[in-house]
Amino acid sequence: MFTKDSAFRIGSGRYLQARGALRDTAREVLLLGKKPFVLSGRTAFSVAGEGIRDSLSAADIPFCTEIYGGACCIEAAQELAQKAKAEGCDVIVGVGGGVMMDLAKLVARYADCPILNIPTSTATCAAYTPLSVCYTKDFRTVGTAHHKKEVDCVIADPDILIRQPPRLFLAGVFDAMAKHAEIRHWYKKGNEGFALGLDCACLLAEHSFRALSETTAACLAAIERGEVTEAFERAVFALIAVTGVISGIARGSAQTALAHKLYETARALYPEQTRGALHGELVGIGMLWQNSYNGESEKNEALLSFMHAYGLPDNPRAAGIPSGEESLAAFSERIINHPKMKDADKPRLHTTLEKLWRI
Repeated sequence: MFTKDSAFRIGSGRYLQARGALRDTAREVLLLGKKPFVLSGRTAFSVAGEGIRDSLSAADIPFCTEIYGGACCIEAAQELAQKAKAEGCDVIVGVGGGVMMDLAKLVARYADCPILNIPTSTATCAAYTPLSVCYTKDFRTVGTAHHKKEVDCVIADPDILIRQPPRLFLAGVFDAMAKHAEIRHWYKKGNEGFALGLDCACLLAEHSFRALSETTAACLAAIERGEVTEAFERAVFALIAVTGVISGIARGSAQTALAHKLYETARALYPEQTRGALHGELVGIGMLWQNSYNGESEKNEALLSFMHAYGLPDNPRAAGIPSGEESLAAFSERIINHPKMKDADKPRLHTTLEKLWRI
């Protein structure tokens, strides 16, 4: 796996968010290259493909389209990069959800091309962040590829994103909210081992957490009506751009990041059993663990109420993770007994993980 970069990669080179922004695809492509390789999933292309084709065709820009339905894995990225170069393409355009955004960034890396991402959901901030979560072909997580440069451009069109299923929006809310809980444990320790910029990341995460908590219900109602509202547009910005900035500033430093560790471990150990759970849903369950580890278990009451209100999984079993001592031991071995975990933290990590398994 690629070495993590110590440099700050805080934002996308260009971030466009406006109704009808999909029409600007051709203009943004021409800032990066001459012939795009459009990489998309089938469902995502049915939503955004026509607008992308119309924009490119109106500008007489030749392009290639590749519909892909597998995992974001290194082998697939290398094959797709070779195909893009063979077709004479010099910019990668990713269209879709988190997996496709991560794959497009990885393809761009291997093809040595700039990357333009067009998300069709807000389920993760993957369109924005300079990394790719990688899997095997059977969707087991194998690690994260950290890219040396930021995403060149993101086009977030609310007219496209309003068409996402409510469940994907909710998953994005949990993914974004988890940033606050994951960063907060550093503050609970009294700012030991100061990490540059982490205080700013925490402030942004706190603001985003509060804003999303207050507007989620209104945004879900807007999605049900298919109506782009101011609250929805603000949420889109928080879920993609702000959460991406938080990730870039934090760089994973001085964080336990239990919410995301639970997701990665669940996908690595039980890919088939957890296939029906979304990234943000597993992260949300991990947030319960993170709050307990932070010494803020009282926050889980509101979090559980939030989960129950929207019918989201509220414990490992509900997300497909097998119950019992065997799975608990497997998670402990991969997360708590990891060489990077400090021995002083392990007893509390194990106690709070056991508590999560009893929910």
